[in-house]
Amino acid sequence: MYQKSRIKPYSTTNGLLWLGIFVVIALLPLAIAYSGPLPPVRTFLEEFGVSLGFIGLSLFALQFLFSGRVKGIAPSFGVDNIVQFHKEIGVIAILFSLAHPISMLLADWGYVSFFDPEVNLPRAISLVAVTIGMVLLLVTSLWRLSFGLSYEVWRLIHGVLGFLIIFVGVVHSVQVGHYLDGLEKVVPFVVLFASLTYLLAHTRLVRPYRNKRKPYIVREVVPQRDDCYTLILDPKGHDGMAFEPGQFIWITIKSSPFSLQQHPFSYSGSAAKSSISITAKQLGDFTEKWETLKSGQQAFVEGPFGSFTLKNRPCFFVMGGIGVTPAISILTTLKDLSDKRECVLLYGNEDWKKIPFREQLDQLQKEINLTTVHILEKPHDDWDGEEGLINEDVIQRFLPKNKEQFDYFICGPAPMMDVAELALRKAGVPWNQIYAERFDLA
Repeated sequence: MYQKSRIKPYSTTNGLLWLGIFVVIALLPLAIAYSGPLPPVRTFLEEFGVSLGFIGLSLFALQFLFSGRVKGIAPSFGVDNIVQFHKEIGVIAILFSLAHPISMLLADWGYVSFFDPEVNLPRAISLVAVTIGMVLLLVTSLWRLSFGLSYEVWRLIHGVLGFLIIFVGVVHSVQVGHYLDGLEKVVPFVVLFASLTYLLAHTRLVRPYRNKRKPYIVREVVPQRDDCYTLILDPKGHDGMAFEPGQFIWITIKSSPFSLQQHPFSYSGSAAKSSISITAKQLGDFTEKWETLKSGQQAFVEGPFGSFTLKNRPCFFVMGGIGVTPAISILTTLKDLSDKRECVLLYGNEDWKKIPFREQLDQLQKEINLTTVHILEKPHDDWDGEEGLINEDVIQRFLPKNKEQFDYFICGPAPMMDVAELALRKAGVPWNQIYAERFDLA
């Protein structure tokens, strides 16, 4: 099924184009409001607060576009960068939106009437609710694990609060009408936010509906080292999904795709096969159930996503633990295609007994042009290989002499990835030849 990569390397031109689109859409509500005849100018603090409100609202809506699910954006930045951008812009959107009422109240305390239920009960309830909602959205996103929220519950809260904030914000802007005082402004304003909000419905409803027509079934659950399991899925009633080695999918293991239980996992199998293999460590409610899955269990997948993919250059991998899965997908695909390009894998693990895919990597070294360097944090007594953690020194020692001819792939624990990215950049590797995937999507 695999064909030569259709995903372009990171592009400065495409990146600038998407950043330009982002800035234009972020400022568009403000441009609509300030177009045509304008009301008398108020104090600077009031006008500043209004501008913060419009921009904060548009940044919220843009989260549905720049959230990692639009395939056309990922090749320009990489999913890792998009997810980080999504999180940071989300924080900025909340701060801008909260600064809006604060600025207005500082300018004129009379605006507190907007929160007075005796003046307008529905408006007061809505504005209080959305203010509390923004604070909840911020704290549950930044400290989800501290609150003990499951991924499914957090995902529900995230979507509901995001929609609530945008809906109340749009209605509030139209009802106040200080700048949106005619249909020539109201209509494009509402259409803009309705279009962006539709992306949420598309993700939660349209895509699952499409996936329902292409189910998969669990063929086998294969135990791996270090409490890891590989799920092998076969297409049911269709030809399967074409994907690039190194990409990832969102998977739901239930009888229906309409579920909050949707998690991202890298492919760990060859792109030359119609079956799908994904591998994960038992770390949460979802993956802890994998070992009990039975053959024939129905599943649904959405994708593929990501630009962490095989290109035309030799490959240099810096991987840690179960983060090696996209490298396994790339290497097994090279084997199936009889591709003899040079590959180097720096692979960090705690000890020799806990190395996932250890035997498979040994076999791959015999079949393709692969050099695997194991780095053990707790080596056994007679270990004569690399010890400790992957650091700049290790990376520098194993960098190929023709390093500018390689693509570089990094996946694993966040501290390791930070060290690896900085080491490669310090060594002079071009940024657009470095691909990183953290999978910190929650």
